[in-house]
Amino acid sequence: MALTNEDLLAISQLLDVKLKAEITPIKNEMQALRGEIHAVKSELQAVKGELQAEIHQIKLFQENIIMPQLNTIQACYTSTYDRYKDSVEGYEALKADNEVMKKVIMEHSDKLKRLA
Repeated sequence: MALTNEDLLAISQLLDVKLKAEITPIKNEMQALRGEIHAVKSELQAVKGELQAEIHQIKLFQENIIMPQLNTIQACYTSTYDRYKDSVEGYEALKADNEVMKKVIMEHSDKLKRLA
């Protein structure tokens, strides 16, 4: 049994109709997904803009508030460190002098006890 051109054309048209019926919902879903993707993309762009603005504000805050305060703290710490460093050297000398004075006083105390 041989199919005629008309038969093949009819089969082709039936397949086209069936294929179109199957593809149409898929196309519709794809269009809906494209719309959703576009909406999400727009939201992400808005969020990106907000984040960039916040980052800019944070950088300004760091530059104008935090860094000057840190510089002040560092300057105070450095000057305090220098003062303490000098004091420690003096403290060591005082400690040595105190030890010598203790020995001398003890010797004098012993001598005075013997004289008394």
